[in-house]
Amino acid sequence: MPQYVVDASVAAKWYFEEEHSAEAARLLAEEDFELLAPDFIRLEVAAVAWKRVIRNEITPEKAEEIMGEIGKVPIGLAPAVDLVSAALNTALKVRRSVYDSVYLTHAIQSGALLLTGDRKLYDAIKAGDLAAHIAWIGDLAQ
Repeated sequence: MPQYVVDASVAAKWYFEEEHSAEAARLLAEEDFELLAPDFIRLEVAAVAWKRVIRNEITPEKAEEIMGEIGKVPIGLAPAVDLVSAALNTALKVRRSVYDSVYLTHAIQSGALLLTGDRKLYDAIKAGDLAAHIAWIGDLAQ
């Protein structure tokens, strides 16, 4: 069974209609995948929901509903604090944020692929030494 570390760009697609939302939804609808993430993924989804409320794209009640729903997603959460030191080294190597690098480091350490919907992150990692550790959400359609 494939393991994926999903980042917040993928998790947001579970709740907001965006490009590749259908592919992201497959991760929840099918039991062919094991999902992993650092524990702060919920914080990042809350930040996305907050931004949508501020922009009047969703109601505060919808944001609360999303937070309740993400708490029910069968996802193995790893403590970010356990990944931070290695993630800093990864961030310096790939010249990406420490936040992005926590996801990538988790993928490397768990032997899973980081599945992302962040095109800039994907392109940056795919072009480097760690390309074997990342996958594009759009490729799930294939």
